[in-house]
Amino acid sequence: MGNVLKKLTILMVASVLIFSSSALARKTCPEALVQNIQIESDHVLYKQVGYPWRRLGILDEPGTRERLSALLAAQMANKKVTIAYKNNEYSCIEENYTESAHLLRTQND
Repeated sequence: MGNVLKKLTILMVASVLIFSSSALARKTCPEALVQNIQIESDHVLYKQVGYPWRRLGILDEPGTRERLSALLAAQMANKKVTIAYKNNEYSCIEENYTESAHLLRTQND
């Protein structure tokens, strides 16, 4: 009985670790200065120095307005930002007009 309980506990811990790591998987793009910001209809696009245009989000999506505010503040203060996307396979070096950002971090160099 004790051996079965031990195996069950190990299985539960492994399941939690697998679920946690997949839930946190994301692609974090390199930090860079914000060069341009564009709002087209309800889509917010941005371009960082050295990188192509990417989508920050759609204004009605949760968090987009907050990320836009942080992006504008970083651009005005000439601070670098790091932006991440939920998709771990996301390419930071290709134009993106379809996938919204998940995280925006301002840098205090």
